[in-house]
Amino acid sequence: MSRVRLEGVVLGAEEAGEGPPALQISPEEIDALRLRAASALEKGLEFIDRHGEELICLRVRGLLGAVGVEECAEAIATHQRADGSFPVLGLAEGGAPGLDTARDAGLEEAALGTLEALIALSDLGLHHHPCVEGAAVFMQSIQRADGSWGPDEAAPGQNLFATGMVAGLLGRTRVVRPEVLDAAGQYLEGIFTPERISGRNWAALTAFGVFFTNVGHDLADSALQWIGRELERGYRTRVYEAGLTLRTLLHCQSLAIPGASLDPLLLLMDLLGEQGGDGGFAEFAAGDDGNRVEPTLDALLGTIRLCQSF
Repeated sequence: MSRVRLEGVVLGAEEAGEGPPALQISPEEIDALRLRAASALEKGLEFIDRHGEELICLRVRGLLGAVGVEECAEAIATHQRADGSFPVLGLAEGGAPGLDTARDAGLEEAALGTLEALIALSDLGLHHHPCVEGAAVFMQSIQRADGSWGPDEAAPGQNLFATGMVAGLLGRTRVVRPEVLDAAGQYLEGIFTPERISGRNWAALTAFGVFFTNVGHDLADSALQWIGRELERGYRTRVYEAGLTLRTLLHCQSLAIPGASLDPLLLLMDLLGEQGGDGGFAEFAAGDDGNRVEPTLDALLGTIRLCQSF
């Protein structure tokens, strides 16, 4: 692949939010940081090529602009079944954070695969792709009476990650029925507490964040304040690494969440510092290097988004 070039990104593209003063850095230092980011993108791509399956290799090239995002979307859509569902696409096996939570909670294969497809399309900015309508129809057909997605015998809150993610991702589209989101909102409202998102509860914090940033709800303003504060606290105390913090923001499709004051420059510096010598991220993830491909894709996408913000 030819060298990734970031010199042309537009400055000031993201909203800043309130909080501590932004990091002061000279234009020369910004140029050096962009070059460092470009090098990180190349090394990360090489890592994914070595350890990833065909679909993630295509997805990362779509994110980097090396192939058209529509080509990536069509590759995802070819897996769609007649009922609108998807088989598992490998995101959970590749180490995508949170999906193991849903899988271990008993989320059935078709629902997990459909959630994976929605995440992959959302990262590409293609949540309005035609195949999403079939996915929405399928997810409506298996929604539980309490508004959640997951096994009927689930304990209270066990279906949280799948429900917040599915409803939040579908909430960005024009194809989901309002009653589906209303039912999911009632379920999530009934189990939301500040305690549930505190500590090391990344999956809960992210699921609530994705839902409340994408679906209109009476609880959204107050909940997002709690979510933003807890995300920033987790990042600053290193409960969450920069990569995991960014994955929450990427799922929410914003670098700014109410209650959080996260400086893109500092986030980028910390993120680049988390890259291993082999080009991959999440060096201490359990299992083999195949479990690091999705966190590496997340880091590359985060690098791109952060470079576009300053």
